[in-house]
Amino acid sequence: MQRSDVTRDDGTWVGLSLDLQDRHQPGLCVFSAGQRLLFSQLSRPVLLAVVDEELQGVDFWRTDEYHSFVPPLRADVGRALAGSPERWAHRFAQYLIDSPDSPLHEGRWLLTCESPLRRWRHADASHAEYWKSMLIDGHPNGYINWFVHSHSWEILPLRPMPDADDSRVKAYRKQAREATLPPVLLWWVSGLDCHLILDGHARLAAAIAESVEPPLL
Repeated sequence: MQRSDVTRDDGTWVGLSLDLQDRHQPGLCVFSAGQRLLFSQLSRPVLLAVVDEELQGVDFWRTDEYHSFVPPLRADVGRALAGSPERWAHRFAQYLIDSPDSPLHEGRWLLTCESPLRRWRHADASHAEYWKSMLIDGHPNGYINWFVHSHSWEILPLRPMPDADDSRVKAYRKQAREATLPPVLLWWVSGLDCHLILDGHARLAAAIAESVEPPLL
């Protein structure tokens, strides 16, 4: 595996490129048959989906079997890496590479802190309102609406979002106020036309509860 920092002409860091070989079967894998999709993690079904016949959206069903491959992130690590998406990218890259149940497979991947999600919030909408609106509702089942939300880069949690008074969220809310919150790790899946949360459900909930912009990778 080869890592390469991606920079602009002026040297500004924008991402980390990962080039993998000889990793043919990822632990978190997408299977398709016609208009049906299955997301499986080490043979555990975590998400089932079917594109509707009119191609206007996707019905999905979550199984509550998804497990993050990222270990718990300590508050002191958050403080040490605060404000450095480059260092966070290298840390998350190592988690992705080392874990047998991550989605990495042979090919080129990009970890970046730049996302259209950051640019589309209207000035009159709070961070809490905007980021909550980007979450796709429904548990265990729901619908990704391509007709209404085409190319809006919405976010689909792989497990239910915790409440603002959840113990993990409370701990992260303090970090959100201090601007030391670790990034939320998202995976863009074109077959769903949305992001999946690979790690950071509680961190995103904390950012929404504190109405701050969550750091993303």
